[in-house]
Amino acid sequence: MDKHTGIPSSLLDLSRFSDDGLRVLVVEDNDSDYELICYRLKQGGLKYVSARVDRLEDLKHRLSHEEWQVVISDHNLPGFGSEEALKMVRDTGLDIPFIIVSGSIGEHVAVEAMRAGADDYLMKDKMARLVPAIERSLKAANERRNLAAAEMAQRESERRFSAIAENIPGVIFQMITGADLLRPQVPFVSEGALRLFGLPPRHFLENPHLFFEQFEEEDTALLFEDLLGRVTEGQHLIWEGRLKPGRGENRWGYINAVARRQGRDWTWDGVLLDISDRKQAEAKLLKAQADLRQVTHEFEKRREEERGAIAREIHDDMGGSLTKLKADVAWLNKSLPASPAVEERLDDMLTLIEHLLASSQRIAKALRPGILDYGLIPALDWQLKDFEKRSQINTRFACNVEELSLSGEQNTALFRILQEALTNIVKHAQASLVAVELFVTDDEVSLEIRDDGKGIENTDKLKDTSFGLRGMQERVAAFEGWVDVSGAPGQGTTVMVSLPRTQDRDETAHD
Repeated sequence: MDKHTGIPSSLLDLSRFSDDGLRVLVVEDNDSDYELICYRLKQGGLKYVSARVDRLEDLKHRLSHEEWQVVISDHNLPGFGSEEALKMVRDTGLDIPFIIVSGSIGEHVAVEAMRAGADDYLMKDKMARLVPAIERSLKAANERRNLAAAEMAQRESERRFSAIAENIPGVIFQMITGADLLRPQVPFVSEGALRLFGLPPRHFLENPHLFFEQFEEEDTALLFEDLLGRVTEGQHLIWEGRLKPGRGENRWGYINAVARRQGRDWTWDGVLLDISDRKQAEAKLLKAQADLRQVTHEFEKRREEERGAIAREIHDDMGGSLTKLKADVAWLNKSLPASPAVEERLDDMLTLIEHLLASSQRIAKALRPGILDYGLIPALDWQLKDFEKRSQINTRFACNVEELSLSGEQNTALFRILQEALTNIVKHAQASLVAVELFVTDDEVSLEIRDDGKGIENTDKLKDTSFGLRGMQERVAAFEGWVDVSGAPGQGTTVMVSLPRTQDRDETAHD
């Protein structure tokens, strides 16, 4: 019993009461019987508010304009009976307890009343059961309301799920794996299966292995490896696979599913999306990148050829002309009559010619060092010594072989990468030592460039202005190689380059 309301505590959670207590509407034409009902309610310790009606019109009015939690009705009233009163209560759509109280009611009539929706019936000589009957009926009504609300929520959830499943550009599915299952099974797929596979969902219900038969066997085998391995609660599965040609050319599916334990098995709730458009876009992008890489490679190749041609012209033509001019000036210096002014002018000319000769040699080496003609190893060694002399930064060079045969393009690519790395070290590294190692195997050649400078951060590698790093990547990509740049603040930077040794062996085979 609740000490504040005087209402049994079992009723407090089952119904809504006004501040005055449980609202009871009594259908009764006899004042004495009505007072008996009120007495039994009070005797049962129930705090309540009650009203009496004895006509159907009054019953309908009070049900429509007031809130009631229980209706207690006599079985026989002037002009109508409990059947009509019950029908009126139910026709209002209210789900409240309806209890019949009668002086005499046959068992057959009582059963029919219960079938019609009455919650209980009492004989007037057994009114002590009234409060327990009300308590039981309120509990039953509350359970009915909860069940109805749950069913409504479930129907709404199913409606939303159905709407999502029908409109999602893919297939919602359930997959089952377990120790007792030799192969995963897919007993449920949404309507999207008809769009993606051209098969209605019932086919997959009839054949739980049909789902996996829609994909290429090689890709399905990879999916099975993930499904049949060790599984944990909440584990995510992500997989991409090709649909068989019969399901459309170049079609791809993407699965994202989550595992949950269900007895001895695992149930995977997931979605299968059609990613064919994305895969086609990726293929076009990869082709465009390959085409651009090829164009870049050809551009670099021709630019190196032009550099070589210009370097030879500078060395042969300009260098030869300047050398001859130097000899002519020297002859004039000896042949002309002695004159301090003339000698001074000729000495100035000789100095200028020597400066032009040195500049032409420097430009020719920058365009294409002639030492590359002697091989990559001496070229890298010379480049480091020249760098040390110009920058005052110590260098070390090591190589695990004495001779190396690579194609001219690969030699140039590695030489230019070292050149670019040394330029970056001078600009940014603040280093005191640069160590370079060339490591050669039967299959590849690797170039490692390390400095002890201030290091590089990841944000530096992602800058839009990092053209040097991008140039290195493009150079090695043309040979299907790779570049890795790593470092940390205060710990220096390392550039690692690797190229496959394929072209030099191919050229040897043709020789």
